[in-house]
Amino acid sequence: MANTSLLQVRTSTEDKEKASEILESLGTNLSAVVNMMLKQIILTKGIPFQVTMNHPTYSKTEAIKEVESTMAFEGMELTKEDIRMLYAYKNGEVSGDELQQQVLQEVL
Repeated sequence: MANTSLLQVRTSTEDKEKASEILESLGTNLSAVVNMMLKQIILTKGIPFQVTMNHPTYSKTEAIKEVESTMAFEGMELTKEDIRMLYAYKNGEVSGDELQQQVLQEVL
């Protein structure tokens, strides 16, 4: 493998273990599947699977915990104001563009 580079991905230990078990039973591994996905992105010039916004089957508390966990991976904290803005977006009180402008005003 003369011309390779390292790709690091943050994910939960539980997700990694579950996916690894499934892939092992299929005779492959995470690295091979990530490489397959990258090749498909290149070939299709897009995401090689459908990306949709489905209604979550979990509670508001679980949804907040999910966002908090994702942000924690990046070293960021989810504040009460962040949660308020997410609810405003979810309830149609603010558009994505308006929300983006609010966030940019806070960080700039």
